[in-house]
Amino acid sequence: MKRIVFVGTLLLAGAGAALAKGGMQTWILVCSKSLAQGECNLTTAARWYHLPSAQPSATSPAVKAAKAQISGSLDSGSYLSVEQFPAGVSMGPRGDVFRACNATGATPADAQTAEWAQRGECLR
Repeated sequence: MKRIVFVGTLLLAGAGAALAKGGMQTWILVCSKSLAQGECNLTTAARWYHLPSAQPSATSPAVKAAKAQISGSLDSGSYLSVEQFPAGVSMGPRGDVFRACNATGATPADAQTAEWAQRGECLR
């Protein structure tokens, strides 16, 4: 229990520092309506879109514009969700995929990450 509290405290401290550095990394996720909203995440999404710059919140004008753009191509069996992480937080192996959205680019490290990367798009 103490370990969970300690890890939670570290995560919150890191999130606060990252927020102070410039907002949140933002993804718009397309999930099947058969998937509960609480289960729609970067791993389960049928498609994901990464915004090119940190956003202050999920309701920022850039996020709203991107959602409107993506909504136009949605089928009736899907819905949109927004997932955010503090800018600068490591995403583990998936971080290579998101670095691929940066100007310098990156190549996914393995076949699973490469398959997952193919479901995504970097919005510019």
